[in-house]
Amino acid sequence: MKEKKVKEPKQPKENKVEEKMGKDKIIDVDSEPVEEAKVKVPKEKKAKRPKNREKLTAKYFKKVSGKSIDSFNEMVQADYAKAIERAQQLSSIEKSEYSSPILITVPDAFHYGGKVNYRLDKKPDDTFTLMYDQALVYVLFFGKNSLFYYQANMNHINGQIASDIAGEFNYADVVHMETELKYDHIDRPKYITLDLEIGLVDGTIVPFHLRNHRVHQDYDLPSLLTQQEQLILGILKKKVRESRNI
Repeated sequence: MKEKKVKEPKQPKENKVEEKMGKDKIIDVDSEPVEEAKVKVPKEKKAKRPKNREKLTAKYFKKVSGKSIDSFNEMVQADYAKAIERAQQLSSIEKSEYSSPILITVPDAFHYGGKVNYRLDKKPDDTFTLMYDQALVYVLFFGKNSLFYYQANMNHINGQIASDIAGEFNYADVVHMETELKYDHIDRPKYITLDLEIGLVDGTIVPFHLRNHRVHQDYDLPSLLTQQEQLILGILKKKVRESRNI
């Protein structure tokens, strides 16, 4: 079987520091016509790039854990929005062709041999989220008959995105699906990964890296699969099985 060349995520090296609409115009049809006043339409403001972004990120990851910081989270969400936009463009699809996109991120060094910094964020509701400054990002668009997928490497330190890959396949062309849960060490695992391989009728293998979880004493997964992982696997397998019954 020929294997589709998709980048395998590099195991992150441990760092010393871890973890317009305008107003409607009312017209009186009984009144005499009047000249419409010229209204200056304000230009749409572009999203401002955070000042001293690299310094902000470096300071943020100096601590292994701490309270969630809105300014950093907003910056990360802006990076994700940019990835979704690139995914749409490279896939040549419109919003009407798919349901809401699903975003997957796993820690992965942006440069070969690079190091990923981690931080355990405490949310206002006392839950925790593991943050990292570099990631491998997937965007999945589940269409009616096809899955459109995109992946790229993202560097939250400076906002760079590289190694973009976009592809698609029909659900009816899937002949094999394999889900694998792996540990870097059986007795004392430091990383838990979840991989999904899709085998197509022409022999192509399309891999997806759904998880690269770094084990932390204060942050553990609630169950075997996260809600998002269950959602992705459930939607994909349902659509593939339905396509076989047509």
